[in-house]
Amino acid sequence: MSEVRRWHFGAFALWEAGPRLEHDGQPVRLGSRAMGLLVALVGRAGEVISKDELLAAVWPDTVVEEASVRVHMSILRKALGPPGAQDGCLEWIANIPLRGYRFLGRVHCEFVPSAVSAQVTHVSRDTPTGLPARFSRLVGREVEIERLLGMLAANRLVTVAGPGGVGKTSVAICVAARYRERLQAQVGFVDLAPLTSQDHVLTTMARAVGVRGGVSDIEEAIVQRLEGQAMLLLVDNCEHVIERLSPLLGRFLAALPGLQVLATSREVLRVGGEHVFRLMPLAVQQAAPGSLAHALLSPAVQLLVERAEAAGARGFDDASSGPLTRICQQVDGIPLAIELVAARLGAQPVSDLAFRLDDHMRLHSTARRAALARHRTLAATLDWSVGLLGDAELLLFRRLSVFRAYFGIAAALSVAASALDPDVASDALLNLASKSLVVYDTDQAADSPYRLLDTTRSYAHLLLEQAGETDAVSKSHALFMLDLMGIASADLAALDADAWTQRYRGCLDDVRAALDACIGHHDDMTIAGALAVASAPLWFRLSEVSEYRDRVRAALDHVDALKVPDRLMAGRLEIALYNALWHTGGTVAEMTQACERALACALEFKVKTLEFQARWGLCALNITRGAYTPALRHAEILREFANHSTNAVTRNLSHRMLALASHFCGAFAEARAHAEAAADVDDAIRRNHANAFQPDARTTAMAILARTLWIQGESRLAMATAIRCMEEAEALGHALSLCVALFWICPMALWAGEQRAARAWIDTMLQQTQSKGFAYWHDWALCYDDAMKLDEVDDAGAHIDAVAAKVLAMDEPRREMMVTFCDRWIDDDLVARAMRGEGQWSAAEVCRAAGRRKELRGSDAEAEALYLQAQALAHSQGAFAWELRAAGALEGLRARTSQR
Repeated sequence: MSEVRRWHFGAFALWEAGPRLEHDGQPVRLGSRAMGLLVALVGRAGEVISKDELLAAVWPDTVVEEASVRVHMSILRKALGPPGAQDGCLEWIANIPLRGYRFLGRVHCEFVPSAVSAQVTHVSRDTPTGLPARFSRLVGREVEIERLLGMLAANRLVTVAGPGGVGKTSVAICVAARYRERLQAQVGFVDLAPLTSQDHVLTTMARAVGVRGGVSDIEEAIVQRLEGQAMLLLVDNCEHVIERLSPLLGRFLAALPGLQVLATSREVLRVGGEHVFRLMPLAVQQAAPGSLAHALLSPAVQLLVERAEAAGARGFDDASSGPLTRICQQVDGIPLAIELVAARLGAQPVSDLAFRLDDHMRLHSTARRAALARHRTLAATLDWSVGLLGDAELLLFRRLSVFRAYFGIAAALSVAASALDPDVASDALLNLASKSLVVYDTDQAADSPYRLLDTTRSYAHLLLEQAGETDAVSKSHALFMLDLMGIASADLAALDADAWTQRYRGCLDDVRAALDACIGHHDDMTIAGALAVASAPLWFRLSEVSEYRDRVRAALDHVDALKVPDRLMAGRLEIALYNALWHTGGTVAEMTQACERALACALEFKVKTLEFQARWGLCALNITRGAYTPALRHAEILREFANHSTNAVTRNLSHRMLALASHFCGAFAEARAHAEAAADVDDAIRRNHANAFQPDARTTAMAILARTLWIQGESRLAMATAIRCMEEAEALGHALSLCVALFWICPMALWAGEQRAARAWIDTMLQQTQSKGFAYWHDWALCYDDAMKLDEVDDAGAHIDAVAAKVLAMDEPRREMMVTFCDRWIDDDLVARAMRGEGQWSAAEVCRAAGRRKELRGSDAEAEALYLQAQALAHSQGAFAWELRAAGALEGLRARTSQR
């Protein structure tokens, strides 16, 4: 007769078998995880057991977060209560910082007889139940089959785990059949799917292995029947009877050395020696296929086509490849769902079905009547799974349907917080993952390893709607995403671009869903606005700025339509809109309107940060349209704000805008000083969320500095600075930062006659701006290309005339630039602008070009006056390069005059 261990501590008795806990003879209810922790701790009382050891003991086949130990330890402590005065400790379980946990109570261990004695009876024998016949070929599972065969060669208990409909049974049957063929082994099949009660597990197993009914000890009869034989027992659909099945399998494996078990289940069996193989859906390529042959490289598409043709579908060709692939993507590659869809393709064109397949549930009526009842529809499969859940698991399952992508334990707890204790919700999540209703992906980041397959999520969301919880849970989801985006913004300063994007890129679908839900529910518009603003870095980093712009516009429209509009939120959304418009080719008028509205809100509510952002935008916009003096006024107000701020990011932004505005106002000494200050910046500031929508702070400042240095006459230092700037900008891998740097340094290379560098940089700018759709910056690249061609074309005169016609249609900032490349690209409006004191950065060049035009017309006196004006202005600005050009023009005029 076998014996089991029993421990006593205080008024408690703990049986290892079961396990079972009693207090003064009365059972104590504990979850299996908490009970497992107690057995591990009491069995090694007095020792420090690390968290890793506890995880391995209690969650041997599931990868979970360390938080799970804390959650279940909390449950365990509550159940045990405080020790009595006679128990020799102040608490039963101590947390040893950085080491683990220790059981402190006095423990007495004894061995007691097993409650059940063995009884040997006469056994009648029948042939074991054979494997079910397959009526269709198994597609796309060869790798999985061979891996499972390898696992069976080394292990006695292998469990194929996975979500409903993924094909566990089909794969396991093929594995068992191939095992039988290769080893000439005996194989039995136990189908547990029809059982509605755990009481029938043993008798079902007995029939499967050939034991007739009517014996007094069925378990012993099974052992006697299989004793001395080698057999692979395929036990199918175990999840709903695990409590009864697992101990049985453990005992059979211990008593029968020749027995191997291949099990299928949505939940691991938790039997000693179990090895788990998680079966994933069929692979389906994400990129659009170019041909049917290309599409058929995907196992999911292979299955769809094969089953569709069996259902009577015909005529698949290259044009069908895209719809076929989309269908497989929509059903997550789940074989059962694919087979259901394939049945429709016998009577519905593939393109039509792909377009209409937005609700998986409408496919259910197409399943063949010959299939098992639970396989008639995908809904039936899910109904069968969900019917086994407890109340907490069911509640969490339907609420998790609001998540569109991967999520972590904190996310799951957030949507259940209104109804479930965190400990209960955490346990429910682990159970759902164990039962394969929630996918646990070991390849995902540790903080967000869970997700629902889309098909399962659709079903769960239907349950959520039926429970009337959609609005409340969607709001909880949106609030969680808002908090997460706040964390993401803070992480911009701590993580490099790649690491940040890798961590948060998966959040975009959930942000989209949350925004849609809030905008659809007008009471949540404040949340929608805040989330739209907070999520901006994510949209920009993933280059989804056009969609973001449209979503911000939609949020603004809804905020403005509220009975009591939230004007402050509207102001913040206006800044978000400005940033999005800037990167998507918005008009200056529209961007200016957004910034002016934001500024009005900031001044009304006295919100300094919003005012700073609005003035920053207006400064940049004024420079874009050539209004340099108003830009400088905004920059000077920004400086006053920065002078009273301890925020290094704010001070850096102020220096950058002052450098920018001062440069275009012709205040080159100030521009240089501010550019040098702005370039002296650390990585944390460069990555700060305030810079998330802007070109890189350091390379932009270096580029402004390089051009300013050249105009000041320090050509060598300018070129060295430009080269270093270009190297750093290219290393960033950020297209906008590179294009902005090139905007500043390309003309400098042209002025300096550095033709090789100029051509290389201009070509890079042309390619980058065109490929990224940066229309504004591409127009500048075309200007520089026209200037470069002055030294490249055969007929320079014709080129000058052709470009002159284009220049007349350009805005003022570009015309100011073009005249620095060729003095024939001058016009009267540009001269008048310079005489009014505008466009000061190139006003000396405008005066020189105007003088050259007068000289060519024979007005030497007027030409000389203009040259002298250019020279004096350049000298006053410290623009030595412009002064040198003006002096050269003046010297040439006087030399020619003296020769006449």
